[in-house]
Amino acid sequence: MARKKITSLYWEKRKKRQKIVFIVLTVFLSIGLLGSSVVWLGGDYFSPPPESAPVSSPEETIGELEARVKENPEDAQALAELARAYFDAGRLSESRQAYEKAVALKPDDGTLRLELAMTCFLLSDYDQAVKNLEEELRRRPENKEARYLYGQVLAVGKKDYRRGIQELEKFIELAKTGDDVARARQMIEEWRKNLPAG
Repeated sequence: MARKKITSLYWEKRKKRQKIVFIVLTVFLSIGLLGSSVVWLGGDYFSPPPESAPVSSPEETIGELEARVKENPEDAQALAELARAYFDAGRLSESRQAYEKAVALKPDDGTLRLELAMTCFLLSDYDQAVKNLEEELRRRPENKEARYLYGQVLAVGKKDYRRGIQELEKFIELAKTGDDVARARQMIEEWRKNLPAG
């Protein structure tokens, strides 16, 4: 029962976190500081949580998840939930460590790998972000979200604007339409200004 409640609360908080990440990164784009926004999941993911659900404090949630992981350190799902709870609390280094353990247990889980890459990106560890994104794209070359994030890591993080543009162009080919496609086109236009003349 408690595990079901934690899982339900986790999904509610994840929806809220993704909306916040989306808004913050969009603001960075508009003021030119980051030049990008990152959303790797969409659709109905941002629906508001039910009002009747009791909400635990982030530290309570983290404590419960840490206990679950301590009880079963091979539980990739518990590690992933703990990583996300750390992320929500702004504890990115701990989030990264939990993601790394979860990915080691479930190396084919593309969502975990993307979330690890995003955490590395936010920690300015661009090499590890690239490594995880390249592995995901090796496994699933048609993964639009991985292409979108990879382009941003290359251009914004590594300052490799040419390759970043190429990745976003691949993303546009795969996605075809939508808000992220419009943002990708804006980023490409901005990044072209950073290419050497000639």
